[in-house]
Amino acid sequence: MISVFRFILFAALTSICQQALSEEITREGAEALLEECQRQREENIAPLREQAIENCVNNQRQDRETCERRNRNYGQRTQGGTQPGLFWHLPDCERWFEADRFFRMNPRRDVYTFE
Repeated sequence: MISVFRFILFAALTSICQQALSEEITREGAEALLEECQRQREENIAPLREQAIENCVNNQRQDRETCERRNRNYGQRTQGGTQPGLFWHLPDCERWFEADRFFRMNPRRDVYTFE
């Protein structure tokens, strides 16, 4: 009898913990998450882009305008899409990716629950 009680208590606590750790996101919330992801990515990419421009000017002896034009999309997807952009591993980006994939696979659903 005590072991049954322990099992029920364990199952209840597990369920409560899973609910506490889960998060619901709507389609609009996913769009906001993408905007935050892009903001964070740009924040991380900007210094690297500036470094690439400086490298171009100093080491390749190109004029600044040419170097800025060549590096304006630095950190984004490469031409032909062979390499993904930088910093998609950030938590908000990963959460957006999961939600976006869910909504694409479930076009009639309006809420996604992260667990």
